[in-house]
Amino acid sequence: MSDDPSKSESPHAGRAEDRSDAFVMHLTQSQLPLRSFIHTLARRSGDVDDVLQETNKVLWEKRHEYDPSRPFMPWACRFAYFQTMAHLKRASRADHLDLDENLCRMIAAEATHHVEQIEARAAALRECLHKLPAANRKLIDQRYAMGISVRKIADEIGQSADAVSMRLYRVRKALAQCIHKVMVQEP
Repeated sequence: MSDDPSKSESPHAGRAEDRSDAFVMHLTQSQLPLRSFIHTLARRSGDVDDVLQETNKVLWEKRHEYDPSRPFMPWACRFAYFQTMAHLKRASRADHLDLDENLCRMIAAEATHHVEQIEARAAALRECLHKLPAANRKLIDQRYAMGISVRKIADEIGQSADAVSMRLYRVRKALAQCIHKVMVQEP
């Protein structure tokens, strides 16, 4: 046992730290979808940035309420919705406008559904990428993650640019079919 009281040796300390790390990862990965969600309700860019910042603050304060067994985005979108509504109410009072909350709820529900679909497709893409043979995964990574031109890849592997383009087409087609199968299988 350590004599330093600042060092916790509780068996739960590691789990709490792991949960915080996972939460930070979720929060970081959700910034673009959250921004898009907020933008569907608050159209002005400055408003979107303000609401996103407020939402991130609230999400961080409420992080202990998040159930990691459930999807993160619907939970985060709920807070983004309430932050956006509060912001719009303040702005409508200042601008003397009426805010139609039912319309905002409908838009938010549709946007949340859209975000969930994008998240599901991204998960399916990750799953399908892992199923690819290593050479095809490397080709996709070089072209799309690293941004290497088809010509440069072709020179590197000793094939024509047309052959590489055709191979990329076939891999993309296989990925699309795989994503479709994964999405159809999900409940």
